[in-house]
Amino acid sequence: MQVASDHDEGELVTIRQFGEMSEALAAQGRLESAGIESFLADTNMARVDWPLTRGMRLQVEADDVETAITLLQDPDSEGSSGEP
Repeated sequence: MQVASDHDEGELVTIRQFGEMSEALAAQGRLESAGIESFLADTNMARVDWPLTRGMRLQVEADDVETAITLLQDPDSEGSSGEP
């Protein structure tokens, strides 16, 4: 995937958007358990004025984009706890 090369090192890149806080926090927790720092943007706006937002944005540094996307797409990838 070419996404990371289109951004400067250290720049935050949105890798996914969520409409539900629980889904966003679960994805963020999965990344953190794999050692990838992530940020949830627009959480307050999503709570206050949902129709005007596109939900919460999960962001990672450009260096971590490919790994984070792979991790969130594949439940058996690195960082998984292996529990059912």
